[in-house]
Amino acid sequence: MSSVYQWTDDEDEVAMDAVTVSISSSTRILKIGGLEFGAPTAWVYWPERHTKEGKVAERTEGPYHDVRSALAYAEDAAHRHGFPKVVLALQHRDLWNKSWGVLAPSSGLG
Repeated sequence: MSSVYQWTDDEDEVAMDAVTVSISSSTRILKIGGLEFGAPTAWVYWPERHTKEGKVAERTEGPYHDVRSALAYAEDAAHRHGFPKVVLALQHRDLWNKSWGVLAPSSGLG
């Protein structure tokens, strides 16, 4: 569904028209030359939505220790529940692995 993912690292920015995959790491290790993150964890969230078929309840699922699986689940959920897109909430942009897909050039869910 998403060829390029919209993303944000602003924890207060929420997309009400999308399934959101939040990616974070609870392990941060300061190293010479910068910040290095441990293994990422993902959560999948979608807001309440009203469709022709009825109400879709708000839901949060996770943690997923395999981000690729979380993204696939989010894409499937977006399709099933009529959301037009999947977006990302990143704790930090450096957590993104290019093998998971392409990020929009700049942050923002609008």
